[in-house]
Amino acid sequence: MDNSNIVGVLKQSQIFDGLGEGDLKKIAVGCIEQAFPMGTTIIEENDPPKKTLYFVKSGEMTITSSQVMEDGESTDESIITTLGAGDAFGEIALVDQEPHSATVRTISDSTIFLVSANFLDSLCEQDPRIGFIVYRNIAKLICKRLRLSNFSTKNFWIQD
Repeated sequence: MDNSNIVGVLKQSQIFDGLGEGDLKKIAVGCIEQAFPMGTTIIEENDPPKKTLYFVKSGEMTITSSQVMEDGESTDESIITTLGAGDAFGEIALVDQEPHSATVRTISDSTIFLVSANFLDSLCEQDPRIGFIVYRNIAKLICKRLRLSNFSTKNFWIQD
């Protein structure tokens, strides 16, 4: 596969903000392309961590989460957000190695690049500058998503 195609997708992701073309080419070496038809569940909420970081090349997917009632039963899924080209997911489980916090499902035919945690960790050990930038950007992405979640929760309770 042509790495320039992969580098183009990685450039769109905020996880790689601050990395140069050469750095992105190093990351592209570890990317595996996979196609998923519409309606495919890629990650299921509460599944063990897949130790993979995902980047959307094309298509769209939703991130959803179930609400748990006091009796422990789950209610319908709530859409947290929709992802498209350049967006990343799987970063929370990648960092904390805990079960996945949401379900990711394709809503159109989609193509994704997967990067294993082992490859990413090895690259970060070889080049700590890349590791610092990538994990700082992952932290920023998680914080951004947490703030959006907090904002949505506040607005839900105010309007309830």
